[in-house]
Amino acid sequence: MKKIKKSVFLLLTVMLAAFCAAPAVTFAATSTSSTTVQDGLVKKNGKLYYYEDGKLVKNKLGIKIGKKYYKISKKGVCTKVSEAAGRAGILLEEIGRESTNAKTLKKAFTWCSTEITFYDNETMSGAAKYAIYGFKKKRGNCNVMAATFYQMAKVLGYNAKFVSGYFVTGYNDDGSVILSKHAWVTIKISGKTYVYDPNFAYVQHTLNNNTKAHSGFKMTYTKSGSKQQYIYYSSKKKLLK
Repeated sequence: MKKIKKSVFLLLTVMLAAFCAAPAVTFAATSTSSTTVQDGLVKKNGKLYYYEDGKLVKNKLGIKIGKKYYKISKKGVCTKVSEAAGRAGILLEEIGRESTNAKTLKKAFTWCSTEITFYDNETMSGAAKYAIYGFKKKRGNCNVMAATFYQMAKVLGYNAKFVSGYFVTGYNDDGSVILSKHAWVTIKISGKTYVYDPNFAYVQHTLNNNTKAHSGFKMTYTKSGSKQQYIYYSSKKKLLK
């Protein structure tokens, strides 16, 4: 009889041990799919998520986590981006997104043409470096003004292009044009190319105090030119139209 009781006791002990161990197995399986990468940044099922004060952060055009830059989708998925794109997204969040991308784009253009003070900075290689310089220093030449706008337009999803070329500053006695180096942005919308020139707006509004002149926003290339528009040439000095 004692042997039977002892066997029953051992059986119950084994069953209880197995029952108590079950939650531990489940927890281990869950924890392997959720790993903290660094403070607030968590990896779940191969995707990154960011938490602030225990709350999942969603829908960010740009954010800096540690020393890296990310964008965050509406569902909270973090995607690593370049420093230039990250800083552009952060700035767009700071100046405030509007109800449409078109309105936000105009807001970004206004920032580039009014908040950046003209400064003839050194030559750099690539739009990204010009943009980072502009976002950090809030000063720069036409390259910086164009590059910061270009990066923000790209973050908003626009088919934007950073363009280096020339614009007409005058004419020689023989009628030939006098060209100066310049930089601007083009955006293709519904198959049509438009010119966005923050430096033009800066010159017209800040230096000339000419608020009636074209803002430099969403212009088109022109042959004849006017008080409202520049005449643009490519880097190979070919007229753009």
